[in-house]
Amino acid sequence: MRETAVLNKKISTEDFANDRGIINVTRQFDYWGDVETEIMILCFGDESLCLGYHNAEFYEDVYLGDYLEFKATLIKSGNTSRTIRLETYKIATPTWRINKGNVPKELMTYFEKPKLIAEATSILVVKKELQRGEQPDGIIRDPWREVKL
Repeated sequence: MRETAVLNKKISTEDFANDRGIINVTRQFDYWGDVETEIMILCFGDESLCLGYHNAEFYEDVYLGDYLEFKATLIKSGNTSRTIRLETYKIATPTWRINKGNVPKELMTYFEKPKLIAEATSILVVKKELQRGEQPDGIIRDPWREVKL
């Protein structure tokens, strides 16, 4: 079973930057939701309902132009609930943010080691009757079957 899903994203103006170029923290929850959905589909064959986030911590601001990696790791699987470890890493940032010098806006500085900038735990639920089992090849079998409620 696949235990980790990763989403890479360059932060752009569609991420609602303010006038200082700082991205609202809530935007990270959107991307965590995307990576949670991916791991649930690959592991259990269906989307899920997020019951909530726990111990969400944000260590560093995210700016327009940053390259981020969003990571979801399955840490516990119950009968219908799944516990997911979420992490956000900053992979690169525009060089002018670090050097503040006269450098081209498109020049990026990649970190030798990705920086952990946020982390949390979430609880996801998939009703038993909607679970389709492990999807190791990524193919969801019979997605249109009738579900008895």
